[in-house]
Amino acid sequence: MAVLIGIDEAGYGPIMGPLVVSAAGFEIPDGLLGKNLWEILSKSCAKNRSGSAGRIIINDSKKVHKGRGDYRLLQRGVLSALVGGNCEPPRTMAELLEVLHTGCGEQFAQYPWYGQAIADGQLSYDIDDIVTAGGALENELADKGCRLLGLWSRPVLVGRFNKMVAAVNNKATVLFMVASELIYEAAKQFPQENLQFVIDKHGGRSHYRERLQQIFPDLNMKILVENETTSSYHLRGPGRSVKIHFLARADDRQLPVALASMASKYLRELFMEKINAYFLDRFPELAATAGYYQDGKRFLGELEGKVELTADERELLVRSR
Repeated sequence: MAVLIGIDEAGYGPIMGPLVVSAAGFEIPDGLLGKNLWEILSKSCAKNRSGSAGRIIINDSKKVHKGRGDYRLLQRGVLSALVGGNCEPPRTMAELLEVLHTGCGEQFAQYPWYGQAIADGQLSYDIDDIVTAGGALENELADKGCRLLGLWSRPVLVGRFNKMVAAVNNKATVLFMVASELIYEAAKQFPQENLQFVIDKHGGRSHYRERLQQIFPDLNMKILVENETTSSYHLRGPGRSVKIHFLARADDRQLPVALASMASKYLRELFMEKINAYFLDRFPELAATAGYYQDGKRFLGELEGKVELTADERELLVRSR
């Protein structure tokens, strides 16, 4: 059996809200590596909304997400997948963060717009629909000799993001550092497995050898390919085999990466929802924001016309780059 883990992010470009990097892990027979999991799981999963007929839609989050504030399809896909991985569906945002093993709860107290709002934040969805869709996925995975091992997320809240960027002076390096945390944790969790990662390619970078060697200093590395669309590496040692593939448009080509993309986007949407609720409760005339550059600047300009943010508040609300 092999372990296949897809990794993707949401929120790399905005000036407000967290960067979120997530991983989706599947145990599959070795013979299914390289196969199209959308086809293998076609009874319970669909790539597109058209003709999905109740199946779980799993795709690049930009194609699933309908727009600001409407994350129902993202939520349905992520929560159904969690049920398909034999998890109880979380009913609050705090429970969701625990299920996704984010490990970021201790940071919330310093953010006025998170804190108690996350502890109390109820998730609104049709639990019968989620349980039914998730059960169908779990059954089909079992029929094909597969398992969904879990979803794991790393939200980088703005304060931490700014500190990391200041330390390394490069936003792309921050993204790779967070993805590396997920790679390292998975390698510890599945030490004797045929382990493979598929990761959405980070910008224009094609060379990852030195950084991967820092994660796996005891393994020998072979570069399989390095070009504009694909960078693949094979790391081996006694009883270990790890392959890591960075692919352009991986979220459109690999189901685990698409699911990771959806988990990242869904979690980011929930965080942005809390930010908007906090400020719109105080200033109802403000229009909500998704935090991306132009609209984020608009929101901040309108907000600063009503209240003077302290330096500490700006450090927790606005990204440095």
